[in-house]
Amino acid sequence: WYQRRVRECNDMIVKLPRPELMKLDKTLCAVLRHVVTPDTTEITRVTKDSSKEIMTVVKDSDRVHPILTDEDLAYRIADNRSVFILTHKLLPSRPLVILHVAHSNGMFQCVSDIKEGKNSSSVDSLCRYRDLESTQHITRDNSGSENVLEDTGRILSSVNFSHSDSFSHVNTFYSISSLEIALRGIPCGGWCISKAKSLLSAPRTLYTTLSPIPGLRNWINVSLKRQHSRVVKMIASGSEFPEVELMLSRPATTPVPRHLRPTVSRLAAYYLVREKQRGKVLDPVGHFHVTNGAVLWALRWGGTRSDEMQTQSLGLMVNYLYDNKSPERAAQYDSDNMTVSVGKAVSDLLD
Repeated sequence: WYQRRVRECNDMIVKLPRPELMKLDKTLCAVLRHVVTPDTTEITRVTKDSSKEIMTVVKDSDRVHPILTDEDLAYRIADNRSVFILTHKLLPSRPLVILHVAHSNGMFQCVSDIKEGKNSSSVDSLCRYRDLESTQHITRDNSGSENVLEDTGRILSSVNFSHSDSFSHVNTFYSISSLEIALRGIPCGGWCISKAKSLLSAPRTLYTTLSPIPGLRNWINVSLKRQHSRVVKMIASGSEFPEVELMLSRPATTPVPRHLRPTVSRLAAYYLVREKQRGKVLDPVGHFHVTNGAVLWALRWGGTRSDEMQTQSLGLMVNYLYDNKSPERAAQYDSDNMTVSVGKAVSDLLD
């Protein structure tokens, strides 16, 4: 009976005129925003004792870094790894978001080390990370002109990075998957990160990501074809133009030549910080992290060996840094002024 009624309702919905469908969609979204909130959701750490149903969902859900075997899954919940699920309190066995975290004593540069269960190989030591006090805001005012605001005290206050230069532990968010398309527009991913930070909270701890740049290759390609003025300026010399065009015409998995990496790094920094669409960071992954209070910290060459990521990101990945003191409060993303906070290494690429 229930399945028959569901089919009948679906048949009625698909026959509605488009204006009525849009109205229904808006109404349902409003209802969901009242039902799915930070207070009605909870986070749970996945362990080897978790139900088979949950383990299956975790194994099948990661499209960025696919889990191919049970051994891969075991790495994800090992002592120096964690998997968290965000669920609604009324549906505890149905994850809304799945978050993968790696624990180490430094900042990972390569996602393969994370996936293979390594702890400290290929990481930047954070024992003395004085550059954390060199964060800048890059803004664009209403006239379109760009400004770099050096206000270290205010920036550090806004993102709550400790003035101490000593960090003993790093939690790296390296994969997050939202499983319910109907909840698009509801910031479940941000809630999941905030709640995970609450569980992982400890003195002298840093929260970071190792994130892809899925639209980078396509943006460079389109910008060159359209002769984007800023992109043209960032390519150091006229002789590099044909080399960059040749690089983009080769098979997508071909590594970027080493001598072109500085140019591609500048292009990537510009794309991540200054390319906007309707007040939003154009890169979807970057937009997610920035709106949840993260600082764009560093670009990582060789951060991925995945053919898909090489195709999309040209082999580049990004470290974003998160507030390490107030997990329940994300920094405000100012869409009117299009503000993005960046670390010194990224700021230098924008000069």
